[in-house]
Amino acid sequence: MALIETEAVVLRTLKYGESDAILTLLTPGMGRISAIAKGARKPTSKQGGRLQPGVRLNLSAAEGRGDLLTLRSAQVVDAGAGLWMDGYRLRAAGSVLEIAMRVVPEQVDAEAPYNLVTRALALIARTTARDTPPRLDPYVLGVQAKLLAVSGLVPQLGSCAACGGPPPLVGFSAAAGGGVCPSCVVGSGAETLDPAAADALVALLARPLAEAPDAVSAAAAPGVERIAALMLREHLGVTLRSGTPL
Repeated sequence: MALIETEAVVLRTLKYGESDAILTLLTPGMGRISAIAKGARKPTSKQGGRLQPGVRLNLSAAEGRGDLLTLRSAQVVDAGAGLWMDGYRLRAAGSVLEIAMRVVPEQVDAEAPYNLVTRALALIARTTARDTPPRLDPYVLGVQAKLLAVSGLVPQLGSCAACGGPPPLVGFSAAAGGGVCPSCVVGSGAETLDPAAADALVALLARPLAEAPDAVSAAAAPGVERIAALMLREHLGVTLRSGTPL
């Protein structure tokens, strides 16, 4: 039975049976994987507290006959202590973990998404609560924007995605792949495009994640989230529970 050793971030923990847990993990070399932690929920288990969402681990796991690995050991690299001290931070981190769980594929090289998620969690662990919902935190939106790029889904916002014509772009069509001009918006079913949201999304893509708060204003944040949500739904069939209902 082959043994896998890797760093990982816990994306989700589900109860299984009387005392086990099923983990969804993000790894740099294998993307999203699943593992069973046997006995992790027993009161005497030393692993249970290490396997919470947002915790970064060094782990070893044994391959089985199916896709589900069996966790052998886990050592904490970063417990994300700052995330647990504030409800806003915890919910923002939960949005990041959900995005990664829904967007990053299984069994692929995922070094860029992994580094993005771990960086986002570290930034969120030190951030201060904002007046907007945690899912609209600039770091959360920055992760959404950059995962669109990693997935090859950057929306076209410099010219009309339907005809290639120049701005102004007045609508947004995920089916067309971006903003559309006044001529193409007619009968297209496109939504109204908020120019501030389009500019913010471009800025999020261009800047390091640490500069996300300077890239998107509170007023533009809902529009950025909407653009990302439309692209994810149209091209990946993903609807985020933490996002605006579609």
